[in-house]
Amino acid sequence: MADLTADYIVVGGGLTGCVIASRLSKSEEKPKVVLIEAGTDPTGNQAATGFLTGLSLVGGEYDYVYKSEPDPNTANRVHDLHAGKVLGGGSIINFGGWLRADAGDYDEWARMVGDNSWSHKEFKPWLQKVEHFHESADGAPKNGDNGFDGPMHVYPISASTSGARKYLLREPVKQAWTELSVPLNLRKTNGSIAGLAEFCENADPEGMRQPSYKVYPLDDVQVLTNTAVSKVIFSDDGTTTTTGVEIGTEKIITARKEVILCAGAYRTPQLLMLSGVGPAATLAEHKIPVVHDSPHVGGNLHDHFAIYLAFRLRDPAQGYALGSAHPVWTENPALFKYLPWDWIVSEPAPADIVAKHPADLENDPKRVLSEIILLYVNPGIPGIANDGSHIATSTMLLRPTSRGSVTIRSANPADPPRIVPNYFSTALDRDVLVHATRRTLKALLATEALAPIIETETPPQLSGLPALEPLTADASDAAIEERIRGTGTQHAHSGGTAAMGTVVDSQGRVLGVKRLRVADASIIPIPLGGHPQATLYAMAERLASLVLGEDS
Repeated sequence: MADLTADYIVVGGGLTGCVIASRLSKSEEKPKVVLIEAGTDPTGNQAATGFLTGLSLVGGEYDYVYKSEPDPNTANRVHDLHAGKVLGGGSIINFGGWLRADAGDYDEWARMVGDNSWSHKEFKPWLQKVEHFHESADGAPKNGDNGFDGPMHVYPISASTSGARKYLLREPVKQAWTELSVPLNLRKTNGSIAGLAEFCENADPEGMRQPSYKVYPLDDVQVLTNTAVSKVIFSDDGTTTTTGVEIGTEKIITARKEVILCAGAYRTPQLLMLSGVGPAATLAEHKIPVVHDSPHVGGNLHDHFAIYLAFRLRDPAQGYALGSAHPVWTENPALFKYLPWDWIVSEPAPADIVAKHPADLENDPKRVLSEIILLYVNPGIPGIANDGSHIATSTMLLRPTSRGSVTIRSANPADPPRIVPNYFSTALDRDVLVHATRRTLKALLATEALAPIIETETPPQLSGLPALEPLTADASDAAIEERIRGTGTQHAHSGGTAAMGTVVDSQGRVLGVKRLRVADASIIPIPLGGHPQATLYAMAERLASLVLGEDS
């Protein structure tokens, strides 16, 4: 490959990188844009077009599967950390959830960075810009928060496949949460996600994935796949002006205007440090010349930490779960186009936890902190077969206060980053996730709606470890906490490692250098509720407009 010159270089062809590159290339000035992706182009791989088939991609060639350092907070386990290594990034290997954060989360983001344009009120038009929301078939009317003209199709479960997607446990699950006094919140009024709502998904009208590289056309972009960037290059005149990127050890791509990093929460801080932007002590340790001492690069790592639970059905022949031979599964193809699920519960902490953690919660005691989803399929819990015998749940921290870090192992770009997740390390996180897990157990095992259907919680089967005891609705806090420490995992929603306010400004521009910007999840300074892609598409749209000077 000969040396290239472009107006803009976008490093990372994942979710945000494709949006940025496409929008820049389609602007009036028609700049030359080069998009560089370390992974391959998935076009032609049928497994990458659907969601159930996409389960096979996790841990495969399209997934970095970074290995964490052993985490003492989670039984000293090494965690598999999933991140897309493919054109389209997370939009190829995610599960399709389209769930915005709570309005209060966006407002806190704005307060933290001193820029009200990231508040819910001012950011909402960008959230709407990307959405083509489809009205629910069973009572969730259109409202002023949704967008209806964007490129990303968003379906509540009851609206997908013209309402044909009807799981047999839909009404019992809804009733179980009603028994536990969870209010119905189909409209998500004023941006509040608290309560019981329909799960929403991003898929095309045929029920297939909408990868970012297809929705945001790259026909005017020079796309380099299977190409890894070694570092960002700066001028040698002392001005810390970004001039391009290095490929391997010999090839240079020159940027006339900007280099924009979209390499993700693990790779972006690694690239910054390899390029001389990071903590001076770390750079000195690895003999990397300091371009700018930026001590917060790689800090503030946050993720949605969660526990998956499996529940054995009393009568699998009733057809409640994927794998059953019941006619509801064998005769209705709509049930297989997406992951089988339908309701989501998002809740604040109860009053006793709020009172116990005044420094964290007294200013906003109603902040939504946990999320519970019930799935009619095993999402990968070890030892649980997808034979119709089990359903499963995901119980997740939405606003963890635990923070980890990302740093470099050496000056060699081929070495993976060193990732210290530090999950479940604060008292608030422990109290909230134990409480939410107990809520899950009560809903499944101790409500009139589901207790006649669910026999027991079935623990995962972990290789080399003794058998675990099933959790019950009245299990002790200690037993629940022990299970979380032994089996809890992240949800691949990482961010924060090049955060606004410390590493970049509120427009994503890297502090201390010129013509270098970051436009991926690493700049989001705090964990946000919901699932990140709904926010990331909107964020990328807005940052592209800022690059072009269209949004001041």
